[in-house]
Order: sequence, then structure tokens, then C-alpha cells
Amino acid sequence: MKGRLGLAAAIATGIVVALAASASAGTLVQISSDPFSNPTSQHRTQVEPDTFAFGSTIVAAMQTGRFFSGGSTDIGWATSRDGGANWTHGFLPGITFYDNLGGSFPRVSDPSVAFDAKHGVW
Repeated sequence: MKGRLGLAAAIATGIVVALAASASAGTLVQISSDPFSNPTSQHRTQVEPDTFAFGSTIVAAMQTGRFFSGGSTDIGWATSRDGGANWTHGFLPGITFYDNLGGSFPRVSDPSVAFDAKHGVW
């Protein structure tokens, strides 16, 4: 009895491992990058992302150009309207000193994404 139970468990484990190995995770796609160069931040960094999807639309937001002591140079965003096949991205304008658009804040932090299904608003 113990032998059969052990054999059944081994077969079940093998099937699960084989199925997990054959599942495709898809291709990684870079959806945004850090264009800033102020000396106060770690560049080529985009951290603390938040994402939300509704239907085939995906919206992501992230800190871009992380400061060593917290906060970032700007908030980046990326959107896809076709389930992630194609992306548009950018940065929130006029928030910090570093985007040359008259921003008044030294840094920004904690982006969040949400969708209001009742009103169809992101």
C-alpha cells in the first residue's frame, strides 16, 4: 500500500513539474526607461511599479530615477490597449524640477493605478 501511494505521489509530482515546465511565461518586453540625468538620483532605475488591467487595457505607473534617500525624479507611465502586445509610455509633466517643464517639487513618490468600472475612468 505504501509503495503504491509513494509511486502515485511521484507520478503526480512528475506531471505537475512537466506541466509547469511546458507553460510559457511569454516574452519580456521593456515598456519604459529612465531618460533623466540629474546627479542626485540613481538613473536607469524604475521602481515601485503599480499595474492594473481591465479588459485588454493595461496601465502601469512607476517611480523613475530613484533618489538614494527616497522619492524619484518623475513618475513614469505605460499603457497597452491590446493586452500587452503594444505599449505607449511617458512621464507626468511639470511635477519636478528635472523635466524642464516648470515643476515645483524636488521629488515625487508612490504612484498608484486604479480603474473605476462604474464610470469607465482610470
